[in-house]
Amino acid sequence: MNIFGVGASEALLVLVLALIVVGPQRFPEIARQSGRWFKLARGYTDEVMKDVRSAVDEIEQEINVEASDLRSLGDVSGIGSELRSIREDVESVTKEAATEAETAVSSAEQSANETRATTTIESTDASESSLRPSKCSQDS
Repeated sequence: MNIFGVGASEALLVLVLALIVVGPQRFPEIARQSGRWFKLARGYTDEVMKDVRSAVDEIEQEINVEASDLRSLGDVSGIGSELRSIREDVESVTKEAATEAETAVSSAEQSANETRATTTIESTDASESSLRPSKCSQDS
């Protein structure tokens, strides 16, 4: 049995220490007062818990009423199925757009790679031609 996180052996130890500290003459009066305070505190906590439970139950009832109203509205007018089909359409368009974007990005990357390769080849050709001796200098 745990009360406020205090087990039976711990409570017994506290009672024995209180008996030693207070003494046998005053211990019964202090125990009665402690019992009164404990009963009063427990009454307050029970009252607060009852208020909290009733508030939670009230909120749950309101939510259940609203949910049933929404379900009936969706079933009667067909809004639920229309919303589902719209969601599916939006998801398919989104997937198509993502696929097209990926294709565009990959083609752009491929084009950039080709441009880099062409630039590298041209710069290599230019550097090689500058290293070749010119015809004019060989004739002289």
